[in-house]
Amino acid sequence: MLTKEYTCTACPKGCKIEVEYEGEEIKDISGYSCMKGKEYVEDEFHDPRRILTTTVKIKQAKYPRLPVRTNTGVPKDRLDCCLDMLIKVELEAPVTIGDKVVEDVCSTGISVVASRSLEKKDR
Repeated sequence: MLTKEYTCTACPKGCKIEVEYEGEEIKDISGYSCMKGKEYVEDEFHDPRRILTTTVKIKQAKYPRLPVRTNTGVPKDRLDCCLDMLIKVELEAPVTIGDKVVEDVCSTGISVVASRSLEKKDR
């Protein structure tokens, strides 16, 4: 049996949680102090995901880059594909916070949305 240790991020406690497993099957989970921790580790073990935050180019705005994020966690093995796609995106102002920048990024079913509003730049 193998073990893997995680630091839980489901709450501020940061519990050190240990998972005993064989292959893809979890045999035991210990060290969590709440059910959120147990759920976090089960998800992290089977399907680790991360919210992707980055910037994209934007024309005719006060700033040359617009902060964006995914609307939900992206599978870790798809992060590079998402970044490769987003580096090619170029928007035009105005953009409103929450606007979809990319729908279904890298065929994940996940959208990328604007994290702030940017108006057209005054000339």
